[in-house]
Amino acid sequence: MHKKIFFRYFNACALIVLLIIFLLGTATTTVYTLQSVQQQDRNMEKAANQVATMLQGMPANYNVFVGTIMEGSIYTIKQTIESDVLILNQWGRVVQSTLDDQISISLPQEAVDKVLAGQVYRRQTVFVSEMGNAYTIGVPIYSDDASAVIGCVFVTAPQVRVNTQMRSILAVYLLCGLSVMAFAFVVLYFITRQITRPLNEMAVAARSYAKGDFSRRITVTPDEELGALAATFNQMADSLDQLEIMRRGFIADVSHELRTPMTTIGGFIDGILDGTIPPELEQKYLLLVSEEVKRLTRMVNNLLDVARIQSGEITYQMNPFDLTETAHRVVLTAEDRIREAKIDLQLHLPEDSIYAVGDRDAIYRVIYNLVDNAVKFTPAEGQITIGMTRREGKLLFSVRNTGMGIPEDEVGKIFERFYKTDKSRGVNRKGVGLGLYMVKSIIDAHHEDLYVTSKEGEFAEFAFTLKEAEEFI
Repeated sequence: MHKKIFFRYFNACALIVLLIIFLLGTATTTVYTLQSVQQQDRNMEKAANQVATMLQGMPANYNVFVGTIMEGSIYTIKQTIESDVLILNQWGRVVQSTLDDQISISLPQEAVDKVLAGQVYRRQTVFVSEMGNAYTIGVPIYSDDASAVIGCVFVTAPQVRVNTQMRSILAVYLLCGLSVMAFAFVVLYFITRQITRPLNEMAVAARSYAKGDFSRRITVTPDEELGALAATFNQMADSLDQLEIMRRGFIADVSHELRTPMTTIGGFIDGILDGTIPPELEQKYLLLVSEEVKRLTRMVNNLLDVARIQSGEITYQMNPFDLTETAHRVVLTAEDRIREAKIDLQLHLPEDSIYAVGDRDAIYRVIYNLVDNAVKFTPAEGQITIGMTRREGKLLFSVRNTGMGIPEDEVGKIFERFYKTDKSRGVNRKGVGLGLYMVKSIIDAHHEDLYVTSKEGEFAEFAFTLKEAEEFI
């Protein structure tokens, strides 16, 4: 992983450096060439004007009297600015030049005519066929009184010589670029190794998690590049570890809850079949078998409901319904159990119908689970209080029971799937820890609030809110 990320970063960095070198080289070449051309142009025009000034008023037989004098001057110009000089008389014939074979020189007539007409000639083209493409400047030579053009001077150069200088500049750029890439290579190597270290740890940890071992954690300080990711990864590991513990506990709970009724059912049926149970008691034991089957059915339905909740298959019909009547129905189903456990039931429900907005069956299940839990965890001679009030424009339904309460460190966990505050599986501690999870899921789906208040050793109270139906207020 380190090598792959390192080479990706380095390739990107090298590409950027090379692109910068290319852009700087192109810009520098363009600017330097333009400046060189402009400087060459000024030098060539200056030289042409100097020669024209020296030859102002030259006689027609120029090459006889002063040709030898000008020869040294024009060769000096050639060596200085690396350009050839051609001097023409008033008839357009070359009378002096720095070229080797001036007799066979053929010049563009339009250029000669333009300068003899008193204009300055400046063009990049083929001026002398032997020289090829060249940059040429031509200026007129005037008479003494500047009233007539008596000749012309052309200064021509095959090209602006900037190659040597540009090669030096580009070589410096290339050297700097290579130095930067070498430095980037070293820096990126250590940076990417620092970055990939926690990633490698995460990969190893992920493989460990895939095998069911959730003990491995990532050691990264919060201020590092991947500190937040590592912290999230560790939180995920904690959640997976907790979920694995809950899963194992769930399997143990379900196994226990299924084994007991199945053993009971099997024993009673075998007793009926082999005659151990006399015929006059068969009806009694068949009723017990029926109760155990119903208990298994409820358990399986709870598990199926949890699966449907997790997959989002359950939809709720939000309609007005009588919350008071629903609460009384739940109390009636638990009345026998409450009486048998000698529990004092206190109902603080309105005498009139109070309508709430929600799914009637889902809210029935919420109230049933809360009351069922209250009955399970209330000791004999204890008290259960069921009430409903209006608070902040909503209906607040509460179920309170005396008893052992909920340990403070477990209050935040009781709504998790398969979580049980009591692990003893005593007579009044049956179930697999799904009731409160479904309660919270239903209330969350209604976009309402769920509260729990408890004092260990004294009481526990659960309450939830519902929107009151306006048309029934």
